[in-house]
This record gives sequence, structure tokens and C-alpha cells, in this order.
Amino acid sequence: MSEARLGSNGIVGLAVMVQVGEEGNEELRILSSGFNKVVYRGMKWPVKHLSLAGLLPDTHHYMTYDGSTTHPGCWETSTWLVMNKPIYITKQELYALRQLMQGDQALPKARMANNFRPVKALHHRTVRTNIDFTNAHRAKACPSMHREMYYAAQEWPKL
Repeated sequence: MSEARLGSNGIVGLAVMVQVGEEGNEELRILSSGFNKVVYRGMKWPVKHLSLAGLLPDTHHYMTYDGSTTHPGCWETSTWLVMNKPIYITKQELYALRQLMQGDQALPKARMANNFRPVKALHHRTVRTNIDFTNAHRAKACPSMHREMYYAAQEWPKL
């Protein structure tokens, strides 16, 4: 990382969206089964058989952009690949993930839930994709964020 952060396009980040579903991802289940054994930094739990390809969604489509690392330093030397489909996690697995702690057992800090960094400026980034939006037949079969997102109704006070 010390060398990669110095050059343009020195780091590649792969982003996979995770969505709550009835059935989780089999490979993610292997990891989540050990969450209660590695609650604090420094704890270890052996993972014997894990397919990294199995942690990826079933798609060859992605978006990509030049961005920054997600940890302090936020070096502008990363190329991000964002997969266009999610993998799934069960409610129970998500709960177990949110129980993980920052810090070690002797000096615990906050839970790892909601531990994101502030959004950074766009700096006129270009988002590129290999998704062909011109093929109408295939476009109908693609899931839409609009259909899968739900917002809670909110009443606004009358002025």
C-alpha cells in the first residue's frame, strides 16, 4: 500500500453490494459463522474452504471510476469496480456482523456498524460501465433499483 498509494491507478477496489434476503450467500455464510469468534481486533478463526469467486454476484457487468481509498489518507489513487448486482445476507447474519467491535478486547471501541467515512467531493469523476443499455430485450430482464427500493411514507406538516 505504501508504494501503490503514490502512483495514479495504484490501487484497485472491488465493491460488492450486499442486500438483505431470505437466503444468504453460501460463501458469506462461511464467514458469518465465525463472526462470534472474532468480535474484537486480534481474535482469529481459521477459514478452511472459501471461494472468493463465490463472494461475487452472478454478473459480468460493473461500473468503474477513479476514486480514493476509504480509510484515512483517502488517497486519490484507486480505481473502483462496482458490481451491478448484489449478493445476499440474511437478517441474522447482518445482526451478527453489526456486533463486531472496533478495537481489541482490552480496549473496545464502537461497534463496526455505520463506520463509514464522510462522502468526499466528486472532482468531476467519470463513471464508466460495460453494461449495454441499448439492447432493449436485455434491459427488460435487468433488475431496476427503482423497483427494489422502498421509502417509508412521511407526512409533512401543513404550512
